[in-house]
Amino acid sequence: MDRFNNYIIDGFNVGFKLSNAQRLLQNGDTDRAIPIILQHIDSAMPQGVKRIIVIFDGQGTSHQNHSIPKRIQVKFSKKPQTADDIIRKFIRSAKTPKEWTVVSSDNEILFTARDHGAETIGSDDFIRQNNDPGATKRSFNEHLEKYEPGNVDVDYWMNLFGSADTDDD
Repeated sequence: MDRFNNYIIDGFNVGFKLSNAQRLLQNGDTDRAIPIILQHIDSAMPQGVKRIIVIFDGQGTSHQNHSIPKRIQVKFSKKPQTADDIIRKFIRSAKTPKEWTVVSSDNEILFTARDHGAETIGSDDFIRQNNDPGATKRSFNEHLEKYEPGNVDVDYWMNLFGSADTDDD
């Protein structure tokens, strides 16, 4: 990890990559999962990191019950806004996006971040590199080289833009 970068992290994306937090999240127990996620993020970050912002979708969480490490700023989305919306807006409006690293499992967020000059890392790579201190951060371009759109992606875009095979008679 870049010692001098700032981080904005999709908290639940990271949580679903941590086995102990994943079980809690799958059972809807966000109040117990969030401290586990925050503790993992805090322990994974070197001391030189300037800012760490973790964004969670706020539905169903009791924000006051979380023990938050001092160097982490936590934000919760409010309906209809999602954590993804907050991260995209943050990167688009950042004065120096190149000083930020975005951690998410969402390709759209990673695309937006990269397009604005921010560093990116997938949540799975973030967890993997922190379980192996010698691991290096994969760039988003490396992530894309291994990414092959599945039918879900194709169906999404076909529904969004319509099929090119339609008859216009």
